[in-house]
Amino acid sequence: MPGFGSIRDQQRAVRLLTGFLIQGNIPHAFLFTGLEGVGKRTAAVAFAMACNCTSLSSERLSSTQDTRGSVDACGICVPCRKIAGHTHPDVVHVTPKGSLIRIEQIRELVHVLAMKPYEAAYRIAIVPQAHTMTPEAGNALLKTLEEPPAQTLLILTASGTQDLLPTIVSRCQHVAFRPISMETLTALLMEHAGVDSSEAAILVAMSLGSVTKALAMHRKGWLRRRRWLVEQLESLASPSMARSLAFARQLSEDKDTIDDSLEIMKTWFRDVAVWPYDPERIVNSDMAEHIKVAAGRQTPGAVARKMAAIETAQQQLRANTNPRITLEVLALELTRATDD
Repeated sequence: MPGFGSIRDQQRAVRLLTGFLIQGNIPHAFLFTGLEGVGKRTAAVAFAMACNCTSLSSERLSSTQDTRGSVDACGICVPCRKIAGHTHPDVVHVTPKGSLIRIEQIRELVHVLAMKPYEAAYRIAIVPQAHTMTPEAGNALLKTLEEPPAQTLLILTASGTQDLLPTIVSRCQHVAFRPISMETLTALLMEHAGVDSSEAAILVAMSLGSVTKALAMHRKGWLRRRRWLVEQLESLASPSMARSLAFARQLSEDKDTIDDSLEIMKTWFRDVAVWPYDPERIVNSDMAEHIKVAAGRQTPGAVARKMAAIETAQQQLRANTNPRITLEVLALELTRATDD
């Protein structure tokens, strides 16, 4: 059952949210930011439950604090069960169609929010991945943010504020979620996924503190894919346009893995750059000898250019450029940086 008690390593965010509940002063809109898989959507559902939980009436909120200063929904009453199961008529979820949240989805949401709740104290709209809203969709949401209907709450989640309209950000109460600690994430992987400690340490480093990403990487065999990526990067040291384009084609075949592949590539070059100065700080610790050899073959300037080329490709992909062309340019840039 989702609730504040199930959220790991987000004490500050939970304290802020429960503080609003205890005070009875709930903003009309929230913006939760942070990496994917750190508890933003769970917190949104937990807050929706707490707002509508029949065991947490306003008269009792001040007396339901536990010793940590938090307040949580019961998880048992009818509203709690409906909200947790995504079947409550007054709690609306808007998710991307494909890779974007489009204007027609927001127009439908605005229409729904204009009506009174059917049975809840608060009608709540949860918009995960709000950074995927098109500019038109974002503008369509602005009027509701500026003039929110009574008994209505919007909760947007996003990776950050940079991909949202500044006018949207300014009209929301911002709550930042931090990456999950290495210790907590390692324990979760070992306990719930049966991962041994050495593999867990690598997955934790690769996932950048995201529970969702770490579990997905374990399930999809990303340690094997990492080795393949490193082999491909090393093969680019021998100039060959055919090899570069073949690598780009293979990367682009599965669009869902491109972002993670680029992050792993960037982490690899980061380790190569760090090795001469502080070998203990490398992320891919199980490949230390491999990194040592790679660091001896490349100048710091070449490594920096490769990392910059990957970051440029990531920015272009976020701007919805053609993945195949973007990755072809990247592969050629990586080869060129090696030549230089």
